[in-house]
This record gives sequence, structure tokens and C-alpha cells, in this order.
Amino acid sequence: MLRVGAVLFVALLLAAVVLPAAGTSPEAAAGGGADGPAAQQVDANATDTDGDGLADPLERSVYETDPTDPDTDGDGYPDGMEVRCEGVVPGADPLRTDIYVEVDSTQAATLSDPVQGAIVETFADAPVSNPDGSTGIDIHLVADDTDLPVNGTVYSKRRAGPGNDIYDFRANHSEYRSDGYYYLLVTDDVAYNGDDYYVGAGRPGIAAMERYNSTTVTASLFMHEFGHAMGLDAHQDGIDEKRYSRAEYDSVMNYNGLYRQLSYSNGTDSVGRDEWEFVAQNRTQPELQCVENGTCASRCVQA
Repeated sequence: MLRVGAVLFVALLLAAVVLPAAGTSPEAAAGGGADGPAAQQVDANATDTDGDGLADPLERSVYETDPTDPDTDGDGYPDGMEVRCEGVVPGADPLRTDIYVEVDSTQAATLSDPVQGAIVETFADAPVSNPDGSTGIDIHLVADDTDLPVNGTVYSKRRAGPGNDIYDFRANHSEYRSDGYYYLLVTDDVAYNGDDYYVGAGRPGIAAMERYNSTTVTASLFMHEFGHAMGLDAHQDGIDEKRYSRAEYDSVMNYNGLYRQLSYSNGTDSVGRDEWEFVAQNRTQPELQCVENGTCASRCVQA
């Protein structure tokens, strides 16, 4: 059994983990007095080669995005959407990898500020390169509903009845499902594959987890289950196992690293899998349903 503040013993399977109950926007050109993008006049008939909602002249001279690639940074959001849809993807940058997560809770509180800060910092420190020359990933944790009604244990597989599996909550409470957001539920009791011995579960695009008093424990559990939601699966060498030491497999997906660290592997250990590169380039991504002409047109500023 695992106790916060005591020796951690983890007995886990597949995508689940166990723990005892406890508790830039473009600026005007320097010195040139140039108008911002919104004030610049672009020919209404200007070509948009890649169909991302931005005319080629704006991509070349203002945003420095690729007019032949609709998603310059490869994060799943078209360049036009990242530039013009602040209401859908706030803080998005077409030259940096952005990941959006809707966080709901059946409790009175969601993830604490220190937990969210630790997660954001971990992604910001990720050893991945962006088109603007920077490194890191911007993860946006969008806290939404709290005190959602729950029918006891939340299961990771679909079950008959309301409010008792993660798919119920996403279907009935997600505000951003069509916007390409991952969905995470914080709750009191999680069951993986029907077993409530576990405290977290991750499936493609979604995850559920319990919350603890320790910032490190809670943030580490988030990183592990969210790793599963992004496609880091138990069939891959070392994931959800204890046969590798942390030196051999330096990842929160390693049960020897879970609850002790937050980061994924950078591929320099014995296992040799660059999980951060996978997250940046090949992760499982929720469907973006609202795109039309490069943006969610009804909620975006038109060029």
C-alpha cells in the first residue's frame, strides 16, 4: 500500500496507478511604426495556399508562418486558428507547440495552483524545438466545472447508467470537446478496468485521477495518466513496469519514477525512447471538429 510521507509501494497495471486514499501576439516592428496585423490591409483576393485561414502575405511578412503548411508548429491547430481564435484557444502561438486540457472535477476544488504550476513548468522545460527557435511546450490547463454530480466510482470503461464512467463526463460536461481539447476529470474514486484499487486511468484523449495533498504526488499522477491519454501505452517497453531503474528508464511512465518525478524520457537512457519528441510530434490528439476555412469561424476574428 502507498502512503504519502511513507515508503511508496506501487503495484500497478497498464494505464492505472494505485495510491491509498488521502486527501505573442505579433508586435509592431521596432523603430518602423508598422501597424499591427489587424490594421494591415490585405487584398481580399490574396491567395491562402495552405487553406489555414491566413493569406500568404500575412504568413510571410507578419506571422512568419509557412504559407504552404496549414499547421506550422504541428500541434494540431491550424495557423489561422491560433492567430485569430483567442476565444477558442487562448494564448495559442502558431510557432510554438500548444496543448489544451479541459479539467473538470466532482470535488469542490480542481487541481491546485501549485500542481498546475508544476505541470506547466514541466512542459515548458521539455527538450523539444519549435519553429520560432524556442524550446518547450505550452500546456493550457483550462479549469471548467467543479462539484459535478457523480454516481460513486468513476470507471475507465463505459458502464450502464449516468455519471459513473469517464465517457459520461466528457459527453455531458465537456465544453471544449469539439475544440481539440483533452479531457481530464478529478474525482474521489477511480476504477481502472473495473477495479477501484487504482487511483488513475488514462485512455486516448481522456483521463481521470484522484487528488492528494502532496503537490509532487498529484502532479506526477497527472503526468502519468495524461501520458496515457497522449498515447504512451503499456505495450511499450518499460511503461507501467518496475523492471527498469530510474537511471535505466528516466520517466514518470516508469513505476519507479511515478510519484517521484514529473518528466517523460528524453531518449538518452538505456530504454532509448524519446517520449518528449513523441508528445510533440506523434501524440494521440482529440478531434478538432469546429474547423472551417482554417478556424472555428463563428467564434474567431475574421481577417
